[in-house]
Amino acid sequence: MANAVSLPLPKFTGSRAVRGRLFRWAGFRITDGAAIGGNVELISALPGFYDKLVVGPGSSIGDHVTINLDAMVTMGTNVVISPRVLIYTGSRRIGPGSRRTGVVAALPVTIEDGAWVRVGAVIAPGVTIGRGSIVATGAVVLKDVPPNTYVEGNPATVIRRLPWGDR
Repeated sequence: MANAVSLPLPKFTGSRAVRGRLFRWAGFRITDGAAIGGNVELISALPGFYDKLVVGPGSSIGDHVTINLDAMVTMGTNVVISPRVLIYTGSRRIGPGSRRTGVVAALPVTIEDGAWVRVGAVIAPGVTIGRGSIVATGAVVLKDVPPNTYVEGNPATVIRRLPWGDR
């Protein structure tokens, strides 16, 4: 039901706020004023699906974003998730080949206030994107991103520090 709730809406700017309200109606913790793009795919292999997504005020999730909700995904205030981003919280434990299809290992993802995850980036389980940080287009983020930094690459590394505030 979660993925079907916004399918009939046309893809125009005003429908993004309506989608946010529809996802909230479906049971997700989406703050009023958050915007959700078209074709957002929410998936999980574990119970508690609807309790595992929190989107703060002023935040925006672009078109064709996939969010795995095996563990919590928390987005702060004024977070921007650009189109085609993949956010995953679930994986498998590394061990003998006989166990790779076993229990899902789920770790939360947190994207703090003012962060921007650009087009096609991949966020791995257990990662925190620090306040005011920017994740470059196509970056693969395997570890925490410090606040107010710009990261890029595969794996993503800090390229430079960014200012915080109005300047």
